[in-house]
Amino acid sequence: MSSPPKDNIAPRPPSKVEPTKVNTAPQQASTSPGHGAHISPDQIRDPSEVDRNDPNINVVEIPAEKKPPPSFKQQVFGYAKVIRGKSLGNSAVKEQGKRVLRGEETIPTKRRGSTSD
Repeated sequence: MSSPPKDNIAPRPPSKVEPTKVNTAPQQASTSPGHGAHISPDQIRDPSEVDRNDPNINVVEIPAEKKPPPSFKQQVFGYAKVIRGKSLGNSAVKEQGKRVLRGEETIPTKRRGSTSD
């Protein structure tokens, strides 16, 4: 086994190294003053007032509130109405089932017991 020629040997690192000093603050995530958790009312604009092609404006659209999905019982009722409407050719029953599945209509409750209340 031959040793490499002495010309290609890397020099040894110095025995003492000066500490690294940083004079600048680290980059923050927000480029605006403050922490960004609060938006002042004067910054909120109507979508028709905003030029969406302006690169200096960030547009955030908040979706409408989502209704919770129908319960299992409501889904069973809705699908039963859709199937019944299809099989009997009754489009009104079928549409009622679709409205229940979309959460636009609730299941009619049956009264039990005495109706003399």
